[in-house]
Amino acid sequence: MTGFGSAKEENDIVRINVQIKSVNGRFLETRFRMPREYSALETELKKILSQKFHRGTVDINVSRMAKALTKPVSVTVNTELARSWVSALHELADKFKLSSNISVETLSKIPEIIQFAEMDELSESEKNLLLKVTHDALDACLGEREREGGEQVQTFTHLLNDLEKFISSVKGKKDHLSQELKSKLEERIQTLSDQTVDPNRLAQEVLFLLDRADIAEEIDRALAHISAFRKALKGPTPVGKKLEFYTQELHREINTMGSKTQNLSVALDIIEAKTIIERMREQAQNVE
Repeated sequence: MTGFGSAKEENDIVRINVQIKSVNGRFLETRFRMPREYSALETELKKILSQKFHRGTVDINVSRMAKALTKPVSVTVNTELARSWVSALHELADKFKLSSNISVETLSKIPEIIQFAEMDELSESEKNLLLKVTHDALDACLGEREREGGEQVQTFTHLLNDLEKFISSVKGKKDHLSQELKSKLEERIQTLSDQTVDPNRLAQEVLFLLDRADIAEEIDRALAHISAFRKALKGPTPVGKKLEFYTQELHREINTMGSKTQNLSVALDIIEAKTIIERMREQAQNVE
């Protein structure tokens, strides 16, 4: 399911902006882009997200703008590198007969000689601010996903109604199919030239073929799956994988119905039912 949410907050020392975007996906994948100051919190943020998201690709973008010096800064001098540069500069001066007035200012402009580093420890107040902004952005994103979920429920409801209509149509033709098959078998029996056929054995074979062609159980199971599908849509827990399972079971029952009957009218109903189930399957892959 898709959704987007953003939030920002600031205090006296820092301004934090969090954007969360989710797109459809069968499994949960979280991708973070945030300042290195927050890298130690990635595991904790993933845990928070996994409690709210169960499927989809979720991108989390965090930006940080310091309004004041928020951490102690250490300054170190790479003396060995500085000594190498002084030696190299003196060598150049001697070789080309140049003045060798090497100043501290000159050395300070050379990369890596003077290094600045902030302490890695994040203040508790900034950590709490980041968590608050993340929760606010998460709530906004979930709000959009819930809105989309409501629209998908409507879509599923229409598809289920259409599917039930075609299955009910097949159910209404079931008795006629049995009678039609029985009549065809009787006609074929009458054409047999061999008059030594055992009537009892023949009756058993006819009953066997009629039983194999009976689709009553498949119809009942399909209607039960539709009822369970509707019930799952009203549940408060994530149902995406459950809905995928129901579509697989519906497809199996419809396929079996199709293999058991040769009737053209029923075959057309089966094709329409398969088309609807395929649309349901595609939708179910995007449901939380």
